[in-house]
Amino acid sequence: MKPGQQHTDNSRVLQTNIGDLIHSYVIRYTPDVIATVETFLNPTIPTNFGHIQGYSGWHRRDRASGTFGGIAVCFREGLAVEALDVDMDRHLELMFFRLWTRQCDTILLCICYRPQWQGSDPIHFLHTNLDTLLLQHSCKHLVVIGDMNQLLVARDFEELLTMYGLSNHVFPTHTSGSFLSQTSQMASSPAAP
Repeated sequence: MKPGQQHTDNSRVLQTNIGDLIHSYVIRYTPDVIATVETFLNPTIPTNFGHIQGYSGWHRRDRASGTFGGIAVCFREGLAVEALDVDMDRHLELMFFRLWTRQCDTILLCICYRPQWQGSDPIHFLHTNLDTLLLQHSCKHLVVIGDMNQLLVARDFEELLTMYGLSNHVFPTHTSGSFLSQTSQMASSPAAP
């Protein structure tokens, strides 16, 4: 995964925005990883929905109950990826993958969405489990992408960045100072710019 080869999108209804995602980002940049949050997908949407040519099918974690939310990710064909089965509460909107670089380094990739109502639960889960996941899956590097709504839990978010030596690559996109998406990775990561 080269610098800039991941794309995160806060799609807010993937069903109606898939065309824009493909034409505005995928065709233009051909990223290795496409991650979306707030997909609004649910079990009534077929698993083959929105297949993008040249990419895997979507790995999805639809919201367990209620509406909105959900995350999905797909990978450029030929990218060495393993979906990881991580035990966590169903309400957490997190997915984990192990990726191999051309240099045979391993990256732990976390796709996340932290709705405002979840408080610090997702960040606490990451604090508690990242070391174990990195060790258990022999990953040298860490990349976290998604939407953490981190300004609402700023202290916990900053502690997470500091504890794992992560760099935030997304900056405020509104005058309110909120972020639409999140990309954080270890400075030593082969994906780091």
